[in-house]
Amino acid sequence: MDLAGRLISGRYRVERLIARGGMATVYAAMDTRLERRVALKVIHPHLAADSTFRNKFVQEAKMAAKLSHPNLVNVFDQAVDGEIVYLVMEFVSGITLRQALNDFKQLSAERALEIFEPVMAGLAAAHGAGILHRDIKPENVLLANDGKIKLSDFGLARPIAAQTQTGGVVGTVAYLSPELVSRGIADARSDIYASGIMLFELLTGSQPFTGEQAVQVAMQHANSNVPAPSTLLPSIPELLDELVLWATAKHPDDRPSDAVEFHAVVSRARKDLQRGNTGELTEILRNTINLRSAAARSNATTRLPSTGTDASSTVRLADSNSTEQLNFAASGANATVVLDQKSINYEVDSEITVGGRYRALKILIASVVTVLLGLAAGWYFSVGPGTFAFLPNVTGQSINSALTILNSAGVKVVEVHESSKSVPADSVISTDPPGGTLVFGGKVTVHVSTGPKLVSAPNLDGKSLVEATAIILQQGFSVGQLNSWFNSAPIGSVYAYNGSDGSPIADGSKIDLEISLGPIPVVGGMTQATATSVLQVAGLRVKSTTEQYSDTVAKGNVISLVPLSDPIGKSGQVQLLISKGTDVVIMPNVIGQTIAAAQSYLKSLGLSVVVDTNQLTSNWGIAKVKKTSRPIGTKLRIGDSVTIISR
Repeated sequence: MDLAGRLISGRYRVERLIARGGMATVYAAMDTRLERRVALKVIHPHLAADSTFRNKFVQEAKMAAKLSHPNLVNVFDQAVDGEIVYLVMEFVSGITLRQALNDFKQLSAERALEIFEPVMAGLAAAHGAGILHRDIKPENVLLANDGKIKLSDFGLARPIAAQTQTGGVVGTVAYLSPELVSRGIADARSDIYASGIMLFELLTGSQPFTGEQAVQVAMQHANSNVPAPSTLLPSIPELLDELVLWATAKHPDDRPSDAVEFHAVVSRARKDLQRGNTGELTEILRNTINLRSAAARSNATTRLPSTGTDASSTVRLADSNSTEQLNFAASGANATVVLDQKSINYEVDSEITVGGRYRALKILIASVVTVLLGLAAGWYFSVGPGTFAFLPNVTGQSINSALTILNSAGVKVVEVHESSKSVPADSVISTDPPGGTLVFGGKVTVHVSTGPKLVSAPNLDGKSLVEATAIILQQGFSVGQLNSWFNSAPIGSVYAYNGSDGSPIADGSKIDLEISLGPIPVVGGMTQATATSVLQVAGLRVKSTTEQYSDTVAKGNVISLVPLSDPIGKSGQVQLLISKGTDVVIMPNVIGQTIAAAQSYLKSLGLSVVVDTNQLTSNWGIAKVKKTSRPIGTKLRIGDSVTIISR
């Protein structure tokens, strides 16, 4: 259902379609009350009818409405208008970061942080409010025409407190964190991982993991470490390497705890890069990554550099030799992280440092466990219950072709049939989730078009163009072609249109209007010259004339007008019928006249003469007419036959 032209809740005038997703459609609209352009996110009708999904959508609106930040797309309103459930959001005019990357491939380190830091500021606001984004990627970063950078689309957002086992993975495969791939678990650190992948892509122009199939990419996320960006482009500063490696650490405990923490460090990195003094922060990040990685292996309690209001925070480490404590001073959002060497203490963990023989045994045991886990994971994710399915894009294809493709992909298909004015019947409108995503333990809903919904056209008879246009737009249609023809209806009024005969038309379709130019001017009885002038003023042209007799119109005047097309509009051509005068003849008295004289006279009147006589033609000038076949005074027509008798 295309809402273009409709007025929602008596306030939002829908202008045009922006995008269509698996759950909702986004339109550009005008807030007629505040006179500002907004974006309307409308959930699909079949989902709006589902109370569970409807409640989830409302919950998303409430979560997003909590957020107000210059680097987030703001939510203004959420309401229901009949069957339409929608969200009103800030309209951002510009391009996506993906479009920018398509044009520029990769960005310089300075430009990359110039974009990345505001995005992390927006994500930090979301994490600070207890909300996960779950779909960080260049497509969801908007570069506004006014220079602002905004993070958008919280369509997969969930409260952080609600994140445990998701029961299924739906996301963009290139940005899925290892814990999402292997266990279906997400928290704030999963957003950080996706952010790190995006930073890698900004710096190098490519994603760290690629493959012919989505499952290959997902398995690389689960089993491989993200390489340093400088391995692709040696010119990338080491500080940016450390930022990417910190954000994309395989184990969640090795990453920043959330975007609040990560943003503070990114902000510091951006300033240090501008000043050309990156060595100190680079060393801090390298030590942090090493310490956390060791802490995760030994199951020690790990806390990351704080960006809150505490004066200091602690990172604790227990490896084979010692426990180290690093203190970081922090002050506000632009905290400077400082390594305090005086606070490093050492303690020996006897269980880990008992000797080389135990270390060798542990290495052997760890190797065996790793191999077994790898084999188990291979079975689980290839043929076991954790099989991944990359969802092909079947939008626009016939339902039979789509079913063949999706069944071969190993996903469960649920068909939902709905009308569509733009997608032909029995073709796929969209899928939920959309094509290009990785589905783990889920199903795909395929929305199949039944063709346009047929409805009755509004009553437009006799309406002016302004009135008809208002009615058309109010009822969800759009104005099609406007044609003006001469008609008996009042000038300027609508007299015909799609569906005016009572036949149904497609919902939301264009309605062509036939508008009256008024009746054709009446020129009967006028002289030919006058009639031609009158018709020219009305916009008609005289193409030809023809003559005929008329008992009522004087010779040389116009009898009538014949349109040469039907209907006829401006510049149309007509033919004029010109009077030759009357063709009535009164039968004269020719009795007693000679046959020759009577014959000649009657012929001059236009009558056909038959002579009935026994006289030789040589005597017709002497012999007299004794009677006629037509009584004297009879009305005849030119061409009628009269018999004169002489016997």
